[in-house]
Amino acid sequence: MEFCPTCGNLLRYEGGGNSRFFCSTCPYVAYIQRQVEIKKKQLLVKKSIEAVVTKDDIPTAAETEAPCPRCGHDKAYFKSMQIRSADEPESRFYRCLKCEFTWREE
Repeated sequence: MEFCPTCGNLLRYEGGGNSRFFCSTCPYVAYIQRQVEIKKKQLLVKKSIEAVVTKDDIPTAAETEAPCPRCGHDKAYFKSMQIRSADEPESRFYRCLKCEFTWREE
C-alpha cells in the first residue's frame, strides 16, 4: 500500500502502458518505473509428502457412522490422534469400510 505524501490518503493504482499511483483527492501522481531486473530464474522442486496416518495405522475395530466424502457410504473406522500442540484439539482420522478412502476431521 502506498499513501499520498501530500494529503495522506491511500493511493489508487492504474495499470497499462504508463503504470502509476494516483491520489483521488489531490492531484498527486507517482509513475511507476520498472526497477527490478530478473537475472536468474530457478524452477522449484516439489517435495514429497509423507503421510501422517497410513492405512495400517487406523485399526479395524472402532467403527462409527461417518459419511464418506468419496463414495457416500455411512460407516467408517476411526482413530483419534494428537498431531499438533497440546492446546490444539485432536484430529480424528476415518477410513471408509466400503472404498477404504482415508480422510481427516479436526
